[in-house]
Amino acid sequence: MFTTIPPLEPDPYVVALEEVAALDQQIAVLSAARAERVTDARNHLHQQAPTDRSTGGPVWSRARVERVELVTELAQLTRRTEYRAATLVDTSTVLVDRLPATLAAVAAGVVSWEHAEVIAKHADGLQGEALVSYDTRLAALAVEVNPKQLDRTARAQVELSQPSTAVERAEKAAATRRIYVDPAADGMAYLTLFAPAPEIHAITDRATRLAAGLRASGDPRSMGHLKLDVLTDLLLNGETSIPGATRGIRGRVHVMVPAMTLLGVGQEAAILRGYGPIDPATAAQLTAEATSWRRILTDPVTGRILTTDPRDYRPTARMIDHARLVHPTCVFPGCTVPSEQADIDHTEDHAFGGNTIPEN
Repeated sequence: MFTTIPPLEPDPYVVALEEVAALDQQIAVLSAARAERVTDARNHLHQQAPTDRSTGGPVWSRARVERVELVTELAQLTRRTEYRAATLVDTSTVLVDRLPATLAAVAAGVVSWEHAEVIAKHADGLQGEALVSYDTRLAALAVEVNPKQLDRTARAQVELSQPSTAVERAEKAAATRRIYVDPAADGMAYLTLFAPAPEIHAITDRATRLAAGLRASGDPRSMGHLKLDVLTDLLLNGETSIPGATRGIRGRVHVMVPAMTLLGVGQEAAILRGYGPIDPATAAQLTAEATSWRRILTDPVTGRILTTDPRDYRPTARMIDHARLVHPTCVFPGCTVPSEQADIDHTEDHAFGGNTIPEN
């Protein structure tokens, strides 16, 4: 007598994972097609030869006009930040114009877009046989490793391909050093220092050793918290050793606190400029320690600052300061540049009747 054994049902967990992997392959294929379309858009825009038609300020070069127009319009259309739109443009054009092996691997679905971004990022400066070798080797390796592992290999491959230009490339990279802030949830934020590796590792080492000393003396905080706290203390209360730097400067923040909230009878949130709403306890602490105050009267319906209506082309310093208090970031749709770093100008061009008023 024979017994028929029914086939085993597929494990739904395994099926779900396999479907994720299959979808990743489809995303990669679509990403390659997107890269080609982005490059097509760049080429078509270049053929249209856009020029700077602004009525004031320095005249932009054709290349800059093309770059700004493509990035801003792509950011608007796809609801990306301008930074992410610029990264998409740069990665796409490098893949299509210079990295055929990597582009083919992405189009085949065997290499992800994240891997392609790493390969494209490090291809800058490579030419001729060095570029071909880099593209071929990294495209093959990307199939076997994650993007972080690939990043280390890509940097090593670049060094091997062009050791004679290491100093020049380091100097060029150092010129892009910067600091930027990204908001997080619940009153937190990220501070990113993009700087030469020796300085970054030295900063980390100093924070670690100071934290270890405090920990050894009985401080109950964790090492992670101690490192952050000592570094914050150094940044806020230490003095710079750079010759010519003004001493005694301390960190400054601007907080807009509705009067009724400050009195404890209102619920409207306080606003930390450059960040957004913060909790009442933090707002109360900051206002209690404030070194100066400024009263700002606003329309209760629109929230606009009530002020005079100057007719000059240039806004007053007070108007600029007020505008930056009201708008923590650039008001161009999708732009997240802090208002302190953004250009101050008229929304409706002054040359065509735009008034120099807070609303404009």
